[in-house]
Amino acid sequence: MIKARLGADFDRVVLGVFPFVSRIRVRPDTLTLLGVSVSLLAAALFATGHLVWAGLALGVAGFFDLIDGVVARSQGCSGTSGGFFDSSMDRLADLFVFSGMALGMALSGDAFGVLLVCWALTGSVMTSYTRARAERHLAHFSIGFMERGERMVLIILGSLTGWLELALWGVALGATVTTVQRLVVARRLLRELDRTGEDPTRADVT
Repeated sequence: MIKARLGADFDRVVLGVFPFVSRIRVRPDTLTLLGVSVSLLAAALFATGHLVWAGLALGVAGFFDLIDGVVARSQGCSGTSGGFFDSSMDRLADLFVFSGMALGMALSGDAFGVLLVCWALTGSVMTSYTRARAERHLAHFSIGFMERGERMVLIILGSLTGWLELALWGVALGATVTTVQRLVVARRLLRELDRTGEDPTRADVT
């Protein structure tokens, strides 16, 4: 939702905050892989109970995820293959992070915490899947407020403040609401597409 709100201004805002990004000569895919690697480190820190360090690591991973697309566009090498790779690696990073949290809670004997992480993970996967599936047929689909950026911000804040369980509640509930919204709206839009043969979201991007 953060990126969707900024739209075409997203690159300008990122470069305004981090002007050095435009001078990065590392390949975007390398930045994406660095983000996944740091997410794996964060998962290990969650598993061993080092929540503050895990939150900091997740913040670094989020930075790489924030700039890889900006760097790709500034280097003139953005495209569908890069977008596919970035999206796939985002899902892998999410699985690492949630698995690390679940393992950490299991090792501490917090069975309810494990269930909460599983709920948050399920909601997170479904929000991503429903959008990806809808966009196979629709030009544009970004219904809902709990996307990856918002989920990661909540988890980072929860880790740094010691309120990780509260953050997970926010992620789980928010992702569930977003998933339901997307299921309802996507079915309505796709029924309209079946009936008219025209993409009802096309006007939103033209």
